[in-house]
Amino acid sequence: MDIAARVMSVVSRSSTSEPSTSSDSNPQKVGKVMDVSDGAFIGGFIPSIVEKQRYPYARPEFLYFSEEEITLSSDHTIRPVLCPRLPHRMPLYAGYAEVINAGKTIQNEDQASAKMLVLTQHQGAERNGFSEEKKKESRSSNSAEIDDDPMLTPGGDESVRNINVVFVDCLLSSEMHTEKSTIFSLRADAALFSLFDGHAGSAVAVVASKCLHEHVKSRLCEVLDTLLHLDRQENMNFGKHRSESSYSMSKMNEEDEARIRSEHLGKGALETAFLDMDEQISQDKQVWRLPGGCAVISILVFLGKLYVANAGDCRAVMVTSDGTKALSRDLTPASERKRLQELAYRNPELIGNSFSRLEYSKKLTRKDLKSRVLYRDWFMDGWAVKTVKESDLRPPLISESSRKRRLLNTIGVSRGFGDHHLLTVDERLSIKPFLSAVPDITVTHLRDMNVLTDKDVVIVASDGLWDVLSNEDAGLIVRSTLGSTDSADSSRYTQAAQDLVAAARGQQASPNLKRWVLNSGGHASYDDITVFVIPLKYCAAPPADSEEEEDDEMLDLE
Repeated sequence: MDIAARVMSVVSRSSTSEPSTSSDSNPQKVGKVMDVSDGAFIGGFIPSIVEKQRYPYARPEFLYFSEEEITLSSDHTIRPVLCPRLPHRMPLYAGYAEVINAGKTIQNEDQASAKMLVLTQHQGAERNGFSEEKKKESRSSNSAEIDDDPMLTPGGDESVRNINVVFVDCLLSSEMHTEKSTIFSLRADAALFSLFDGHAGSAVAVVASKCLHEHVKSRLCEVLDTLLHLDRQENMNFGKHRSESSYSMSKMNEEDEARIRSEHLGKGALETAFLDMDEQISQDKQVWRLPGGCAVISILVFLGKLYVANAGDCRAVMVTSDGTKALSRDLTPASERKRLQELAYRNPELIGNSFSRLEYSKKLTRKDLKSRVLYRDWFMDGWAVKTVKESDLRPPLISESSRKRRLLNTIGVSRGFGDHHLLTVDERLSIKPFLSAVPDITVTHLRDMNVLTDKDVVIVASDGLWDVLSNEDAGLIVRSTLGSTDSADSSRYTQAAQDLVAAARGQQASPNLKRWVLNSGGHASYDDITVFVIPLKYCAAPPADSEEEEDDEMLDLE
């Protein structure tokens, strides 16, 4: 296939969003960081690093790009908009598009993953008092079941996979509660979409894109037995009193049973999987060259629920006929001020004498000594007044710098994977203690949405999109694209993703300049931009292959 057909640059739409500008005419210079794992610390506290990466740089596998095409796609002067070669094979017909930055890094530091997960669990493997050794054996067994083909989708050659639970080999019966039932298996399918926004290199984002789904699958398989049971009970609405033969990981009393729901196990699986992934990166950094880190957001479609797990400044937005609704919140030094300040309060050695944990209403200079200024500490939502002391003249823990607020005057994110050996150059302070891999999770119950149409989607994008487009702007672009395309066209959601990326990328101001502008005027995004457009209709039920559907046809979920 011709490269022009696979590396597509499309005309951008206009946007009403205004570029963000700094109110400080003399913005504070961003401090430097160093990753000590890059050094040759033979005999020191960091072992000698293998000068290669466990997973070489690549673009998402569902693009099906050759090495030559990957090179051509990284042209910073043209910034072509890329999309999957076979959009009909994307899980749940999800749309995808990406574009490289305007030249700030050689490689695209964004990565993405789209997987269908086949979850299985042998009955009897998970019971009260389940030992850690048996858990590891079970996890190893379950991991082997993962679907090796990320393109196994409703539109492919394989049979349609229902996101609802499928029971294999037998019907559920009381016999499955006995030890003899270990030969039988439960099976369920799930879809997982993830974006990874790398910084200080693409290596960590690449590793996470290759491995996170394995950790999510393993953790879901550990609780699949209990999770499926709770989901059935909730759907059948049996009430508070449940059978004594209920599946249980521990002896729970009636009050505990009423409190724990299936979504709590789903959230727990994602939370622990994120920490597992960060721990793997920490271990891999002892052997492989993995500088930097990445923000991450994952969308898990499972049992009629849409889980959004966010650790960073990527964002998920739901677009329906009722308007737009954010499904995640940006986790940045600004939004997590109180958590970061509390860490510094309880562990003052983390900032030493180099920074002040307080937030001030203005940038302080020596002229402000002994004057009164507004400030906020870790326990405060409001502002109070204090007299400026010498220690207040230290740089604040969270500082203003250019377009965004930064932690320790260096990094603009507060959660994500990696950065285990990242230090500030001047102060030699470790940044990792402030960076959490624990995701913030929201759950949307698709069964509670009475009707879904072809135009109801979830937009998942890196901050390269949201820096210049508002949630409402993105929703309008998607609705316009889907309204002008045939509902039988499986690539319509990819077209919507293309239009979003092209709108945020804008146009070159001049062939000799690296500056890009929006069609409506103002600065366009110079960052890497990555977007998924996931149709909610196919998250709730698989697409019909035999019949063509009318445009905007409604799906009744009741």
